[in-house]
Amino acid sequence: MKLTVLAATLFSAIALTVAAPAAEANATAEPIDKRGGNGASCGYSGGWYTVESWGSWDNDWGKGLLDNLRGQCGNIVNWGFNYGGNGNGYAGFAQSGRSHCVEDAIWLASNPTGAIWGLNCVPVS
Repeated sequence: MKLTVLAATLFSAIALTVAAPAAEANATAEPIDKRGGNGASCGYSGGWYTVESWGSWDNDWGKGLLDNLRGQCGNIVNWGFNYGGNGNGYAGFAQSGRSHCVEDAIWLASNPTGAIWGLNCVPVS
């Protein structure tokens, strides 16, 4: 009998926990302000690209950039990302498309915190 009561009590507690409504988002919250100071440089040789990034847009270990590169350029291979001693991000990767897709991916990745306009990936030797 005591086991049945205990089981019923535990079941009720679990049901209440699972059925509790989620907190609603604050509908009057202000939008996030875009932050300035974002920047990047881009160079390529053959199909190998290097991107240096700075500002608040690259604080995700390059995840946003990689996601947008895949969306804009397709297949990205040999991806690597690291931060230098100066705090800037450094990405390296290969892709077989045009450099314009890399420029578009950088713009898209930086857009939530302040889009980087007018970046051109330049050939390097």
